[in-house]
Amino acid sequence: MRVLIDLMKLKRLKTGLGQVCLAYARELSATLHPGFHFTFLVPPAFKGHFGPNVNYITPSWLQYIFCRIRPKGIQLWHTPYQDIYFTPPRHIPWICTVHDLNFTHEKSPQKVKWRLAHFARYLKRCTQVVAISDYTKQDIERYLAFQPPVKVIYNGVSIDAGKQASKPSFMNDKPFLLAIGVFKHNKNYISLVELMRHYPDKQLVIAGDYHTPYGQKVLKLIHRYGLRDRIITPGIISNNDRLWLYMHCDALLFPSTNEGMGLPLIEAMHFGKPVIASDMSCIPEFGGNCAYYFTSFAPQAMQQTIEESLAHFRQHPERRTAMQHHAAQFSWKKNAEQYIRLFERLAQTP
Repeated sequence: MRVLIDLMKLKRLKTGLGQVCLAYARELSATLHPGFHFTFLVPPAFKGHFGPNVNYITPSWLQYIFCRIRPKGIQLWHTPYQDIYFTPPRHIPWICTVHDLNFTHEKSPQKVKWRLAHFARYLKRCTQVVAISDYTKQDIERYLAFQPPVKVIYNGVSIDAGKQASKPSFMNDKPFLLAIGVFKHNKNYISLVELMRHYPDKQLVIAGDYHTPYGQKVLKLIHRYGLRDRIITPGIISNNDRLWLYMHCDALLFPSTNEGMGLPLIEAMHFGKPVIASDMSCIPEFGGNCAYYFTSFAPQAMQQTIEESLAHFRQHPERRTAMQHHAAQFSWKKNAEQYIRLFERLAQTP
């Protein structure tokens, strides 16, 4: 069977979806899968990037303009993200992976209605919809009533917890708490700024792209409260910096209100670091019994949760191993194997 994998999000490699496409493609191309021949739809810069085991297609400018690409011989099409640009011909079975419907919890009713109608127009054409969490699956079934049932396949996590990393230039020698992610409203970083006003003996690093409206709001608040010496905001960080921060932080704070998966939780657990997260959306699904949870975003309540969590973690060193075992189940190898089984099932469907 000839399967096309749409990897056009690679053109925005530093985004979450760009990294998903990169890791998924690496895993699929690393091993020969009997009975399957993969064609990767990629930006020009990635033609040949994944080796000789796969074929490559790059869209022409005309195909971009008309949003149409019709490669010959394709028998199955997978779009591993929901921001769909190219669609397959109607006779080709189509799998689409949905990461989240967070806009249904964040936008006005009018905007939600419009986006759901736009989204449903594509999903109704799909042979199979895959969600990356049970939480996302429930949202799809609640808002879109998709049939047949949505299948859940967890994303993997790509991080080398054993790799050495050098200290970033923006860091000092003081202990610190860590938060990682793009400055968006759902990340709830303002709650961490308010927390730090009542936590004078702590230092916090919030690493991620702050060139967003919410990011500018957070930075202004940090400045207004006079916390620039205790809240470090390095912006987008390198892989070296990310590894070092995970290795040396006291804990990961993750007060997000909406997520599709919550990647930093799993990354921090790979390093055996305590994770203190919100108990909202899909976060308990991925944190399980290995994470600690905020039950309130009031500064004093958050401070108490952090202190109690860190004390409990120090008293139970076995939790470090349990967290690492928990994190290990989210692998790209397992993810690719599950998709291959799905491809096999669809190949046998008349």
